[in-house]
Amino acid sequence: MKKLISIICSILGLTSCGNSQQQDLEKGKLVEIEANRKTINALKNAGNNFEIERDVFHWIYFKSKSDQHNYFKEVQSKNFKLVLSNKIDGEFPYQLELVRKDKVTESEVNEYVLYLWRTALKYNGDYDGWETSVEK
Repeated sequence: MKKLISIICSILGLTSCGNSQQQDLEKGKLVEIEANRKTINALKNAGNNFEIERDVFHWIYFKSKSDQHNYFKEVQSKNFKLVLSNKIDGEFPYQLELVRKDKVTESEVNEYVLYLWRTALKYNGDYDGWETSVEK
């Protein structure tokens, strides 16, 4: 129930909800932004051309098949395509790999990654990151 309340607060942009849940969401958001920055810096160091759109792959994991299905149904409306739907061992056994053509500038990456991350939380999922190719 606490997770649902914090997700609703996040979606609505409310700061008066449970402070610890709000702080956890803010920490999670900062972790995602920092991970994005590290990947973007690696691309920059490899000589990447940030103006070129390319396939960007994302991994998300779920505890239930229905959450996995409902998540995909929602993000599909934003043109994310299914690469792989799999069942693996672990606490979050329902795996999705998605792809969409995007640019990888910091602002654009943060926009779509935070969307996928927040939506994963909504469906009790775990957004596990992204990768792409270096384009020159």
